[in-house]
Amino acid sequence: MTERSRDGRLIVRMFPDHAGTVLWSGGAVDLDDARLSPGLQDDLRAWDAFHRSRLDPDVPSHAPEDEHEFAVTGGALARRVADELGRGVEVHLIVEGRRVVRSAEPPTNPRAAKALHVRAERQAEEARAVTERLGGGRWYAYSPASGKRFTPDRPAAGGTSDSVRPEGS
Repeated sequence: MTERSRDGRLIVRMFPDHAGTVLWSGGAVDLDDARLSPGLQDDLRAWDAFHRSRLDPDVPSHAPEDEHEFAVTGGALARRVADELGRGVEVHLIVEGRRVVRSAEPPTNPRAAKALHVRAERQAEEARAVTERLGGGRWYAYSPASGKRFTPDRPAAGGTSDSVRPEGS
């Protein structure tokens, strides 16, 4: 599900992966669906391709200057994403730790900002519908080895309500 910062900004994470995108907000965000400007989309794809060709863990070795270039380029791209999406969004660049980039200005690309906010609201509506349909749901863990289901809300024999007890025992 999409996350928001403490002050209500939509969180968009930015990092390379094998999902064909570097943007994440409640799951992988397709760059075309994000409606970012074509130049920024191209640069994000090039940044991802650089990572796959030079820094991917499956690549036997890589030069330290490649890591530096990747981090510096990522910082510049995160700033551009934050500018296009505006003050309602927080971009979390996940490279060499986490760097949070925010814009204090309105979006320079209102279409992109709207697309991500609409996506986040749709995900929130879907989550509310599931919660309503399941009546809040019920959490449990299942052990395939024993075939037992463990529920945190059933007290174990002689235990407190905080105990975990296998069902069917």
